[in-house]
Amino acid sequence: MSAYGPSLVPLAVALDLDVEDKIALLRVAARMVGQSCRIDAQPIFRALHRREQAGSTAIGEGLAIPHARVTGIDRPVTLFIRLKVPIRFDAPDGKPVSEILVMLVPLGGAPEAQLQLLRAVAQRFSAPAFRAPLAAAADAAAVAAVFERWDRRPDREIEALPDAV
Repeated sequence: MSAYGPSLVPLAVALDLDVEDKIALLRVAARMVGQSCRIDAQPIFRALHRREQAGSTAIGEGLAIPHARVTGIDRPVTLFIRLKVPIRFDAPDGKPVSEILVMLVPLGGAPEAQLQLLRAVAQRFSAPAFRAPLAAAADAAAVAAVFERWDRRPDREIEALPDAV
């Protein structure tokens, strides 16, 4: 958690990942979390897959936010994946997805924490000042630096204010 809200700095990053479809992507994401957190990947995959069956987590403009509640973690975990070739993800705008932020929260955690993280993701990825340097990031360290710089922005307090003023 940063001073201005939830931190979304990814636990792991995969750039130019080559997968053929959404299922393959979810399997890779589950393995990444499993390896990083030293937990079984299969329950992670099942949780992500169940969430996708309930409705696509693609939000449009080439972005999807697969998310689920899982056991074995004690804090929220994010992964950033940029695909080599965009894939179909049933996005509302019909566009294929090439940027994926996987978000996992502890199964027993407060539902409000997951909603707060989803809001932070939506704000971040709707800002061209965030997406442009993220798209230009050439390696995992550069991706993490983009997320970290955004976490430290003092104007995030203003962005987090409700629309009705």
